[in-house]
Amino acid sequence: MKRSKNQTVAFKVAQAVGSMAIENVQLSRDARAKMLRVARGSEPASVAIDALVEQYRQVEPAG
Repeated sequence: MKRSKNQTVAFKVAQAVGSMAIENVQLSRDARAKMLRVARGSEPASVAIDALVEQYRQVEPAG
């Protein structure tokens, strides 16, 4: 059975998410959706990276 490119990409992302789950790394729905958009090429990886860095950036202590 021939799979479309989108089906193949979705399968590969699901495999990656499953592998992360085995290592006890849980991803939100938003993170999985972002991975899929990046893998499909509809969102540049740099945008996803910048968003993740900003999300986890710690505020410098005042002082």
